[in-house]
Amino acid sequence: MRTILFALIAFFFASCGCGGQNRNGLLRVGVDVSWAPLDFDEMQPYVNGYTEDVLREISRYSGMEFVKINASWDNLLEGLQRGTYDAVLSSLPPYPYNQAKYDFSQDYLELGPVLVTASNANYTDLQHLSGELVGVISGDPAVLVVQKYPDVIVRNYNSYPEALSAVADGEIEGAVLDRLPATSYVRDLYAGKLKIASAPLTGLGLHLVAPKGKAVYLIRTFDKGLAQMKKKKKLNSLLSKWRLD
Repeated sequence: MRTILFALIAFFFASCGCGGQNRNGLLRVGVDVSWAPLDFDEMQPYVNGYTEDVLREISRYSGMEFVKINASWDNLLEGLQRGTYDAVLSSLPPYPYNQAKYDFSQDYLELGPVLVTASNANYTDLQHLSGELVGVISGDPAVLVVQKYPDVIVRNYNSYPEALSAVADGEIEGAVLDRLPATSYVRDLYAGKLKIASAPLTGLGLHLVAPKGKAVYLIRTFDKGLAQMKKKKKLNSLLSKWRLD
C-alpha cells in the first residue's frame, strides 16, 4: 500500500511540475564544470567527481534521476530562468536578493576560508587570536573575514606555501586560507605539522538552486538525501574519497 501511495505522489509531482521534473520524469540539472567565478585550480577534477557521486547517491536515496547538462557560467542562471534546466548546481550566495528569486538547497560542499594552525595549537576561532599574527594571501577576499577582528594582526603572503610555512615555522600563529587548497596542503606537505582548526568562516558553498517556488519538492528531497548521507557517514566518505575533507 505504501509503495502504491508513494508512486501516486511521485506521479503527481512529475505530471504537475511541482517536483521540477520534465515529462520523462528526469531532473535536468545545469552545471558549469569550471565553477566560475570560483577557481578550484588543480582541485577541479576532485570537485567534479565528488559532485557526480553526490548526485548518484541522492538519486539512490530518493529515486529521482538527475540528467546533468553542461553549461557556461555566463548563461547558467539565464538557462534556469528560460526553463532549460529544472535546477542548477552553483556557488550563488543565498543573499536576501538571491533568495527572493531562487530556492536553495543545503550545501553539499562547504567552501570559503578556514583557519589553519599548528597541529598542537588550541585555537579554533579568530577571536582567540587577539594580538597575534595571522597570514592571508595578498588580494584574497579572506582578508575581509580577518578584518572583522580588529585586534588580529594581518600579515600578507604571496602564496599558500609561503603562508603555511610561516605557520609551521612559528612565525605567525595561523593563516586564513580557502578551504580546498588549504586542505590539500595540510594533508600532503604539512601532514602532522598543521591542521584545519575551524569550520569555514563564511557561508560559501555548492548547492542546488531552483527558481523560486517552482521546485520546492525537488529542493526538499535533495536536502533529505543529504541528511541521509550525513547520518550514514556517506558524505564524509565521499569527501575523503575525493580528498576534499
